[in-house]
Amino acid sequence: MSDNKETPRNAGVHQNRNTVASNERAAFDNVGLTKRNADYMFRFNKALEKTKLTPEKKAAAVQKMVAELVDGQKSGATAKNLYGDVDARVKEVVEGPEREVQVFGGPDYWPNMIYNALSFFMIFNLMFGILYLFSPNLVKESNSPIGISAIIISAIGAGFIMPIMPKLFDPKIKHKYNGWIRLLIVLGGFLIWMVLFFFAQLMPRTINPVLGGWPSLMLAVFSGIGMYWIRRHYKITGGFFG
Repeated sequence: MSDNKETPRNAGVHQNRNTVASNERAAFDNVGLTKRNADYMFRFNKALEKTKLTPEKKAAAVQKMVAELVDGQKSGATAKNLYGDVDARVKEVVEGPEREVQVFGGPDYWPNMIYNALSFFMIFNLMFGILYLFSPNLVKESNSPIGISAIIISAIGAGFIMPIMPKLFDPKIKHKYNGWIRLLIVLGGFLIWMVLFFFAQLMPRTINPVLGGWPSLMLAVFSGIGMYWIRRHYKITGGFFG
């Protein structure tokens, strides 16, 4: 019986993997990084390889960080201080850094507000226009669904609220409040809009006339044209058809 120990079947595979890992680790040791920063970049590079970024973007991110670290080391900076945890840094590179955005107002708010107001105005007029065409007697009844003034008020209310919703839950935005408070803001906004919609329907017919089928459909068409023009000239980021 031979005294030589049998070589494990996968020993060569493990050895090759260890060699590759050692070479990757050594690559960061040879670019002027401290041992701690080289270890950080090795772990970052391994984690980044698992993402769906293109090889070009991965290489660019690694090269940029190495250059920043080599320069930052002169003043005692470390990768941990500059970038935080590896997982957090990978997320920032893949998804982009969190940014502070003005939730209400700002240069993009008003085009989005008008766009969403026109969206609701078009939907309401299209819906009631078709309804009035098939049931023309509804226009003459006192308890008809909704008048034009109520539609305008409801559309404007929705226009103010809808552009805020996507920003409140955008993971790339640095939020001032936690998720529960932001959820309450959303629910409060919809509640205000529903109350506004309810009371708008109670306005007298003298200031809230009900249009017929064809006038309502024409307003829907004009609203659609307005939406198309705004979408061509401004960046629409949320809401209906956004």
